[in-house]
Amino acid sequence: MRWAAQGFAALARELPLESVHRFGEIAGWLIYRLGPKRRRLADRNLALCFGDRFDAAQRARITLHSVQNLAKTMLELLRLPAMSEREWEEQVTVRGQEHVEAVLAEGRGVILATAHFGNWELVAATCVRLGWEGQVVARDANDRPTAQVINSAREGAGVKVLAREDIREMLRTLKAGKFLGILPDQHAKSGGIWLDFLGRPASTFTGPATLARRTNAAIIPCFGSRRPDETIDVYFLPPLQVPHTDDRNADIRQATQALNDVLGNEIRKHPEQWLWTHDRWRTPPDSGEQ
Repeated sequence: MRWAAQGFAALARELPLESVHRFGEIAGWLIYRLGPKRRRLADRNLALCFGDRFDAAQRARITLHSVQNLAKTMLELLRLPAMSEREWEEQVTVRGQEHVEAVLAEGRGVILATAHFGNWELVAATCVRLGWEGQVVARDANDRPTAQVINSAREGAGVKVLAREDIREMLRTLKAGKFLGILPDQHAKSGGIWLDFLGRPASTFTGPATLARRTNAAIIPCFGSRRPDETIDVYFLPPLQVPHTDDRNADIRQATQALNDVLGNEIRKHPEQWLWTHDRWRTPPDSGEQ
């Protein structure tokens, strides 16, 4: 796996960006064709969330484009350390950064919450390019050598990576008035709470709301939406309200649902850019299903 990851990284850095995108389309198509189990999972997820809005053929196209987007995103990530300033300016546009800068100017930390949507990796790299200090929380790939290649690409673009378990460093980052990037849109195996996500109950990470309430940091949703011409629209939304009442659990629940709603709204606009092959909606423990 390491040699494959290193080979893809070398290829992504040498090819013109247009060729990288074309290669991503081909690689995504192959992954789509060779993964019938994941195709069925994506089809089920789309049917659960959208009902009859999409027919079977439309769901198949959305799934294919979703997998191709993932392939392009990974190749773009591997290419990040080699991107020139000119390429960056041609590839990425930024808006809404004033929401982040206003909070940082107050000396408060910012939790940048996004989803596995569009090119989420470019969002973190954009923050570094804007001169903001901070780190991102990432789950490593199961294969350690592959994870090292991916994290090396992130670090080559100036993005510092934290493990999900490093809560103390997360708190230090936010208390120091820096940003912390988090992707809370996947299934929470432990410690999650069941909330609505895209119209269905889903076990959801409470980390962003918990950290925000503890450190007085702001939660700012952000996204890296892929345009038809393959450029990336990086945008930051206004901060979410995080309640601070005597009922801590209710506050966390309310803020976490608000974040789920914002993430879900963006995914509904461009469903082909989200990771439908992830097993997001599992059976709630109190549903009575076997």
